[in-house]
Amino acid sequence: MKRIINTLLVFSIGLSLGVTLQFAGASEEQTKTAYLIVSSERNPDADYGPYSNAAGPLARDAGLQVLASSQEPLLLEGEWPFRNVTLEVFPSMTTLTNFWYSEGYQAAKKLRDGLATINFIVAIEGD
Repeated sequence: MKRIINTLLVFSIGLSLGVTLQFAGASEEQTKTAYLIVSSERNPDADYGPYSNAAGPLARDAGLQVLASSQEPLLLEGEWPFRNVTLEVFPSMTTLTNFWYSEGYQAAKKLRDGLATINFIVAIEGD
């Protein structure tokens, strides 16, 4: 009987440790921030109000923070034909993609048609 109790105790400790490590690993993955890098050429005469009013609250609710934005980025090396670069951060890639592919943002995104030419929009995960 003592052997059975010891075996169950060791099994329970191992199971608890495994679950704890699994949650720790999942928690670590979720804490990686995600960065959105956007380059576009904006139409200076366009009215961005409707797009900003529709997309802004959705982005803020998703945790968006604009880290940097420049209309004249400083090229230090290589070739870079783009202007207007913005660096945004989200709490995680999951948060970013949930925002990006949400019905609300997909509808809001249509409001920016004709307001700017999108050169590229890329998402990368932080360390």
